[in-house]
Amino acid sequence: MADGLLLSFSLAGDLTVLVLPEPEAPNATGERCNQLWQSTCWECFVAENDSPVYWEINLSPSHHWNVYHFTGYRQGMSVPPLPPPVIRSWSKKGLYRLDAVIAGLPVARNKASWRLGLSAVLAAKDGEKAYFALVHPGEKPDFHHPESFLYNFPSEE
Repeated sequence: MADGLLLSFSLAGDLTVLVLPEPEAPNATGERCNQLWQSTCWECFVAENDSPVYWEINLSPSHHWNVYHFTGYRQGMSVPPLPPPVIRSWSKKGLYRLDAVIAGLPVARNKASWRLGLSAVLAAKDGEKAYFALVHPGEKPDFHHPESFLYNFPSEE
């Protein structure tokens, strides 16, 4: 895989109840799309320490994707011109895994000064959705909440 931020998401269980759209080709990147969170989607948020700036990465089982840049909490959203991520996935016997490498983010150059939040929207075939994250700091799931960016990258020393 290429250089960049490597993300890996896994599911285990009865996958037949979930909406998991197949990619057109297992090792091909899909299109850049908006509103992927409306269905099953994995999300990663990366923020520089001591800064309100952050990036949101969305990855679908269909291999569609998007990356958004924010200047503050849900403010100043833009779509940065990044190369498509390298996405691979597989599924068998109740296991699903999606790996992606996101290139072009500043975090790939200086990981120790960044923090990360991981989350997932799992859409069931019956229309229900479940929202998972490292933490939900408020009463309702809010993946953009700065307190949900819990993981600190290790120092490269």
